[in-house]
Amino acid sequence: MQTPSPNVVVIYDSLIARDGAAAALAGYFTVNQVPLEKFITEGSFDAPVNVFCVNAGELETTKQVKKVLQTCQNEALFVLPTHNSDGITRLRGITDAEFLVLPFNGNELRSLIKKALNRSVERSWDTLHPQKRKALKEAVVCFENCFDLVQHGEPVPIEAIQDCCHHIRDAAELGDLNNWIDALDNHHDYSFRHSMFVCGTLSYFAHAIGIGGADLDQLTVGGLLHDIGKAKIPLEILDKPGKLNAHEWSIMKLHPVYSNDILADENGLDADLVAMAVSHHERIDGAGYPSALSGAQINDQVRLTAIADVYSALIDKRAYKGSMTCEAALDMMSSFEGHLDMDLLRSFRGFVLDQVHTLP
Repeated sequence: MQTPSPNVVVIYDSLIARDGAAAALAGYFTVNQVPLEKFITEGSFDAPVNVFCVNAGELETTKQVKKVLQTCQNEALFVLPTHNSDGITRLRGITDAEFLVLPFNGNELRSLIKKALNRSVERSWDTLHPQKRKALKEAVVCFENCFDLVQHGEPVPIEAIQDCCHHIRDAAELGDLNNWIDALDNHHDYSFRHSMFVCGTLSYFAHAIGIGGADLDQLTVGGLLHDIGKAKIPLEILDKPGKLNAHEWSIMKLHPVYSNDILADENGLDADLVAMAVSHHERIDGAGYPSALSGAQINDQVRLTAIADVYSALIDKRAYKGSMTCEAALDMMSSFEGHLDMDLLRSFRGFVLDQVHTLP
């Protein structure tokens, strides 16, 4: 369920390392395989990340890699065919880039590439207003920490999340939701990107219609945590680059149940906030999941979260679909009677279109 990914250049003099890297990246990235000698003679290829699949144990190879790194400014990672201590020591002498040694789990390499891609996206935040920059940089650290703790069976860090969401509230006071969305648009951690779309949309909308104080805090924190249950979904499903099959979808639909398991026992979390994570896939007509709630059983916070969640999914791009314009997304959502709260959606539509019409 990832955004379409850019090209990755696999630079190799080791066929076995090249094949291992290519197998891990197939379907997730567009891979251009280039022999090391050709890369040296023809120069840099147009890709944000270079994966060097090389025999670090060969002194001449290390010299060639050093030459390439001196002229190439792209992010670099290494896949080594064997663990050669002398070669790794020489490699460490010319670069601090991360490396993997065969055999490895494909998720490891894909994760390293996503982090490398995201570093350039996160550097672009330096041009934002200081409050928005601080909110995003705090959020990416907080979100990654939350997912990591949940995956290791630890409780979510509520105080850190609340502090992070205060910065998001400060950013929302500046207005311009589209600027927030644009800053996140090319981030390659889909779970983070989507949660920040939803969290930002809720906070910006709530601020615009006069919601403040504890209610605004609750919506912002609830938005950040609304998909926390996905931390328990296998990466092979969570990061799948295409549509999920029926079995995979049945597993994905468990994430609200996992959210309840994660959040229900947290001290100090309001039940309405927990409901945002557990019930935002419920529908007004009772055809949603996980509990088939309907009508008055679905509170306003959950109804708002459902709108933000659907809107964020429609305007985002995936490997299997392009993004919609905000107008097209709102038009489609207007046909979701029985699913979404139409009165709240009309207010939301006005807010979003006002944002569009006030663009410079």
